[in-house]
Amino acid sequence: MKSYGSANIKIALLVTGVVIIIATLIYTQVLVSDILEREREVANLYAKAIEFIATDESQSGEYNFVLSTVVSSNSINFPIVVTDAKSKEPTFTKNLFIDSTLPKQEQVAQIKELISEMDEINSPIKVTYGDSVVLSYVHYGQSNLVSRLQTLPIIQFMVAGIFIFLGYFGFNYIKRTEQSNIWVGLSKETAHQLGTPLSSLMGWNELMKTGASNPQKVTELAEEMSNDIDRLSKIATRFSKIGSKPDLKSENVHDIIEKVVRYFEVRIPRIHTGTFEGHPKRKIDLVIKGSLSATALVNRELFEWVIENLTKNALDAIENSAGSITFDIEEKGSHVFIDVTDTGKGIDLRFKKDIFRPGYSTKVRGWGLGLSLSKRIIETYHKGKLNIKDSEPGKGTTFRIRLDKTV
Repeated sequence: MKSYGSANIKIALLVTGVVIIIATLIYTQVLVSDILEREREVANLYAKAIEFIATDESQSGEYNFVLSTVVSSNSINFPIVVTDAKSKEPTFTKNLFIDSTLPKQEQVAQIKELISEMDEINSPIKVTYGDSVVLSYVHYGQSNLVSRLQTLPIIQFMVAGIFIFLGYFGFNYIKRTEQSNIWVGLSKETAHQLGTPLSSLMGWNELMKTGASNPQKVTELAEEMSNDIDRLSKIATRFSKIGSKPDLKSENVHDIIEKVVRYFEVRIPRIHTGTFEGHPKRKIDLVIKGSLSATALVNRELFEWVIENLTKNALDAIENSAGSITFDIEEKGSHVFIDVTDTGKGIDLRFKKDIFRPGYSTKVRGWGLGLSLSKRIIETYHKGKLNIKDSEPGKGTTFRIRLDKTV
């Protein structure tokens, strides 16, 4: 499914680029056609004015006014040349850029070259007397605006090509980076998950060596070791459930959280040191309050994983030797809300949007993939919501989980 999604995004990117090119090309051509039609009308108007002046001397003053108005106005912003009918020598020019320092003969030669170029673009307009006598020719080209618009499609193709190129390879780069972050995060999360039971097992092993002569103590330690071994089995089961649709059942939320809390309470001193002796003394209270009977549709193993991740992150956030983590369960309407509050260092507002991103981490332990997985478990598998309810640097953070309530 992911490969299909990536392919669809690439196709959509390509189609978008092509559509942009075609749409702008069509619009540009429409503009060019409109401008050329307008210039053609102005050139015809100019030719008609010359014709009227030649054929109606009684109103030559009026037509001279029209002609001078047309010529002097901004209506003609394209090159125009009037030549006589016999030798086709230029008699009038406008908007031609000729080097005035050249000899007259060379200037005329340049004008004639420009006339040939203009005639290839637009057919010259005949100025006639009656129906058969040709008085002169009006030659005209196209304005600089039209020339620029005609080169615009080339620029558009280049820009669109660069857009598609950068978009395609940028998308691939982002995808590779995210995949790399996910793999790195998954490795860290695996180590994070295994860290607590393994460090506990090493601690139980040391205690068993020192208490080998006390059968009752050995039995108690063996029971705790059994709990850690069961936890290792759970970790394997949890990772195997990623990507598959889990079964949801009506479960007592308080009971699930209490089980996780009891597991961590006897292991808090060893979570960061891995040993029983020589570790700094930590006093962190794990408190559950609120509803004792709230039930929600959850997958027990995956929901336990979420609570464990939030608990570990809270423990990592509490840098002092003392603190507290509170689980507040509340029923509202058709939902159950669980607020997980710690007295840790809090989260900088700049990083609030990043902490659920795969691979994001501000420390060696913790937020590599745990929160990202937790959010996915709650929102994708349980159709709930996991977000930061509140956080203040130096005072702590509250994560809120919303689940569907069951009767």
